[in-house]
Amino acid sequence: MFREVQNSDKETVIAMAKSYYLEDGNSYGETRIEKAIASILAGEPLAKLWIIEQERTVIGYLCVSLGFSLETGGRDFFIDELFVKRAYRNQGIGTKALELACEESKKLGAERIVLEVEQSNPQAKALYKRFGFESHPRYLMSKFL
Repeated sequence: MFREVQNSDKETVIAMAKSYYLEDGNSYGETRIEKAIASILAGEPLAKLWIIEQERTVIGYLCVSLGFSLETGGRDFFIDELFVKRAYRNQGIGTKALELACEESKKLGAERIVLEVEQSNPQAKALYKRFGFESHPRYLMSKFL
Protein backbone atom coordinates (compact mmCIF):
# COMPACT_ATOMS: atom_id res chain seq x y z
CA MET A 1 0.00 0.00 0.00
CA PHE A 2 2.86 2.43 0.81
CA ARG A 3 6.06 2.65 -1.14
CA GLU A 4 8.81 5.21 -1.03
CA VAL A 5 8.78 7.46 -4.04
CA GLN A 6 11.19 6.72 -6.91
CA ASN A 7 12.51 9.03 -9.62
CA SER A 8 10.04 7.47 -12.05
CA ASP A 9 7.18 8.63 -9.78
CA LYS A 10 7.98 12.35 -10.10
CA GLU A 11 5.17 13.25 -12.53
CA THR A 12 2.65 11.11 -10.62
CA VAL A 13 3.50 12.86 -7.35
CA ILE A 14 3.35 16.31 -8.95
CA ALA A 15 -0.10 15.55 -10.39
CA MET A 16 -1.27 14.22 -7.02
CA ALA A 17 0.06 17.30 -5.20
CA LYS A 18 -1.77 19.59 -7.64
CA SER A 19 -4.95 17.63 -7.00
CA TYR A 20 -4.45 17.93 -3.24
CA TYR A 21 -3.99 21.68 -3.34
CA LEU A 22 -6.92 22.27 -5.67
CA GLU A 23 -9.22 20.06 -3.61
CA ASP A 24 -8.38 22.00 -0.46
CA GLY A 25 -8.83 25.33 -2.23
CA ASN A 26 -5.17 26.32 -1.84
CA SER A 27 -2.87 27.73 -4.49
CA TYR A 28 -0.31 25.29 -5.84
CA GLY A 29 3.18 26.78 -5.69
CA GLU A 30 4.66 24.98 -8.69
CA THR A 31 8.27 26.08 -8.24
CA ARG A 32 8.27 25.50 -4.49
CA ILE A 33 6.60 22.08 -4.55
CA GLU A 34 8.51 20.76 -7.56
CA LYS A 35 11.76 21.88 -5.89
CA ALA A 36 10.77 20.01 -2.71
CA ILE A 37 9.92 16.86 -4.66
CA ALA A 38 13.22 17.08 -6.57
CA SER A 39 15.12 17.39 -3.26
CA ILE A 40 13.42 14.30 -1.85
CA LEU A 41 14.13 12.33 -5.02
CA ALA A 42 17.78 13.46 -4.85
CA GLY A 43 18.09 11.88 -1.41
CA GLU A 44 17.33 14.73 1.02
CA PRO A 45 18.06 12.98 4.34
CA LEU A 46 15.49 14.88 6.42
CA ALA A 47 12.40 14.15 4.33
CA LYS A 48 10.51 11.11 3.07
CA LEU A 49 7.70 10.75 0.57
CA TRP A 50 5.52 7.71 0.08
CA ILE A 51 2.98 6.98 -2.62
CA ILE A 52 -0.19 5.32 -1.40
CA GLU A 53 -1.51 2.68 -3.79
CA GLN A 54 -4.49 0.39 -3.83
CA GLU A 55 -4.73 -2.34 -6.46
CA ARG A 56 -1.94 -0.64 -8.47
CA THR A 57 -3.81 2.65 -8.53
CA VAL A 58 -2.14 5.69 -6.99
CA ILE A 59 -4.64 7.09 -4.50
CA GLY A 60 -2.57 9.48 -2.41
CA TYR A 61 0.72 10.35 -0.79
CA LEU A 62 2.36 11.02 2.55
CA CYS A 63 5.21 13.51 2.95
CA VAL A 64 7.10 13.90 6.22
CA SER A 65 10.20 15.75 7.40
CA LEU A 66 12.43 15.74 10.46
CA GLY A 67 13.36 18.94 12.28
CA PHE A 68 14.74 20.18 15.56
CA SER A 69 12.47 21.86 18.10
CA LEU A 70 13.57 24.44 20.62
CA GLU A 71 10.27 23.82 22.35
CA THR A 72 11.06 20.17 23.15
CA GLY A 73 14.82 20.40 22.91
CA GLY A 74 14.78 17.43 20.56
CA ARG A 75 13.65 16.20 17.21
CA ASP A 76 10.17 16.72 15.86
CA PHE A 77 8.72 14.77 12.97
CA PHE A 78 6.45 16.88 10.76
CA ILE A 79 3.62 15.42 8.74
CA ASP A 80 3.82 17.88 5.90
CA GLU A 81 1.09 16.43 3.72
CA LEU A 82 -1.23 13.45 3.89
CA PHE A 83 -3.59 13.20 0.95
CA VAL A 84 -6.00 10.44 -0.08
CA LYS A 85 -8.39 10.86 -3.01
CA ARG A 86 -11.99 11.37 -1.90
CA ALA A 87 -13.21 8.08 -3.35
CA TYR A 88 -10.79 6.16 -1.11
CA ARG A 89 -11.36 7.96 2.17
CA ASN A 90 -12.96 6.41 5.25
CA GLN A 91 -11.33 3.04 4.56
CA GLY A 92 -8.67 3.20 7.26
CA ILE A 93 -5.95 4.43 4.88
CA GLY A 94 -5.32 7.60 6.89
CA THR A 95 -4.84 5.54 10.05
CA LYS A 96 -2.34 3.27 8.28
CA ALA A 97 -0.47 6.34 7.02
CA LEU A 98 -0.25 7.73 10.56
CA GLU A 99 1.01 4.35 11.82
CA LEU A 100 3.75 4.48 9.17
CA ALA A 101 4.64 8.06 10.17
CA CYS A 102 4.91 7.01 13.84
CA GLU A 103 7.13 4.02 12.99
CA GLU A 104 9.45 6.20 10.89
CA SER A 105 9.59 8.96 13.49
CA LYS A 106 10.64 6.49 16.19
CA LYS A 107 13.39 5.08 13.92
CA LEU A 108 14.74 8.62 13.45
CA GLY A 109 14.68 9.42 17.18
CA ALA A 110 11.85 11.94 17.13
CA GLU A 111 10.15 12.90 20.37
CA ARG A 112 6.99 14.35 18.90
CA ILE A 113 4.96 14.34 15.69
CA VAL A 114 3.42 17.65 14.70
CA LEU A 115 1.11 18.73 11.92
CA GLU A 116 -1.14 21.47 10.74
CA VAL A 117 -4.73 20.60 9.99
CA GLU A 118 -7.29 22.93 8.49
CA GLN A 119 -9.79 24.19 11.07
CA SER A 120 -12.44 23.74 8.37
CA ASN A 121 -11.72 20.02 8.00
CA PRO A 122 -13.50 18.27 10.89
CA GLN A 123 -12.99 14.77 9.41
CA ALA A 124 -9.20 15.19 9.40
CA LYS A 125 -9.22 16.61 12.93
CA ALA A 126 -11.32 13.66 14.11
CA LEU A 127 -8.90 11.18 12.52
CA TYR A 128 -5.90 12.78 14.22
CA LYS A 129 -7.67 12.97 17.59
CA ARG A 130 -8.57 9.28 17.36
CA PHE A 131 -4.89 8.59 16.70
CA GLY A 132 -3.80 10.43 19.84
CA PHE A 133 -3.01 13.92 18.55
CA GLU A 134 -3.97 16.85 20.76
CA SER A 135 -4.53 20.51 20.06
CA HIS A 136 -1.33 22.51 19.94
CA PRO A 137 -1.17 26.33 19.80
CA ARG A 138 1.53 26.54 17.14
CA TYR A 139 1.07 23.50 14.93
CA LEU A 140 -2.62 22.95 15.68
CA MET A 141 -2.04 19.31 16.64
CA SER A 142 0.82 17.26 18.05
CA LYS A 143 1.52 13.89 19.62
CA PHE A 144 4.40 12.90 21.91
CA LEU A 145 5.84 9.47 21.24
